[in-house]
Amino acid sequence: MNILIVGSGSIGTRHLNNTMTLFPHANVTVVSRSKTALDMHVHVVSSITKAFENLSFYDAAIIATPTSLHVENALELIQHGITKLYIEKPISHTFESIDELISLAEQNNVQVFVGFDMRFDPGLNKVKELLSNQTIGTLLSVQAEVGQYLPDWRPGTNYKEGMSAKVSLGGGVMLDLIHEFDYLSWLVGSYKRIVGFNKPIDSLDIETEGISVNLFESESGVLGTLSLDYIQKNLNRKAKFIGDLGTIEWNYVTSEVKWKTQREPDWDYFHYSDFNRNDRFVNILNAFYLATPSEFDARLTSLPQSLISLKAVLDAKATNLKSNN
Repeated sequence: MNILIVGSGSIGTRHLNNTMTLFPHANVTVVSRSKTALDMHVHVVSSITKAFENLSFYDAAIIATPTSLHVENALELIQHGITKLYIEKPISHTFESIDELISLAEQNNVQVFVGFDMRFDPGLNKVKELLSNQTIGTLLSVQAEVGQYLPDWRPGTNYKEGMSAKVSLGGGVMLDLIHEFDYLSWLVGSYKRIVGFNKPIDSLDIETEGISVNLFESESGVLGTLSLDYIQKNLNRKAKFIGDLGTIEWNYVTSEVKWKTQREPDWDYFHYSDFNRNDRFVNILNAFYLATPSEFDARLTSLPQSLISLKAVLDAKATNLKSNN
């Protein structure tokens, strides 16, 4: 199997390591500006063009560059003949050239998936099962939050120089943590409307927003809140789902889902502490590599599906701009 990975930052390196674990005999080429950052058992080139000079055909490609480069890289890869493509989330930071990407992918029968690996979290899958079975009746409301201290995200790097801190690279807490916008749409349906407020956190000294609070309504009428921040020193990631017959609570940090109905006085629990963070990345990559045009894991996020969360982020940002005028 010939695999091309574009980008060698933290997520690109993770995908490289996981790919080599899944397929130790694969022929892997990495597009990287810094060869010293990689184990040299893979072939490293400086550009996509050079990757195809080295090898004319790849079975699959992964894009793990800054968000602002995703669409540009995807267009180039498809033009070189790639027919199976995994793009790190989010698909982009704007809708610019998205229609061109969709059209080119359709014309060339390219499978495009976007890396929303939280759909592979066992806890959220348990929540989806409970909601599908109407364990808590009709879902009425959702309260979700996530926060983690940005300077702690990537040890050994200057967070002020990274993608998260730069508007031009597609940074900011709303795009960085777009997983929340995605898993909520996956669990409760597309957004009918969303409004929000966001602003920088002065103490972080970065260009992008560091805190965001949003209100939304789903197409099915579910009302929800979603808060995101770069400032909580200890990781916090959880959600509460309120139905007319009970409540479900998911806690990522404790690897736990609990639920209670009006008929039962005690909580029921689902624990998955033996599942670690990297297992999500391994499982989504395995699903991607094994996907065929006729059959693939339903948890994989297609290119059109990935636009739901991007539109929600951009719509929420637009209401914030209007409120400040």
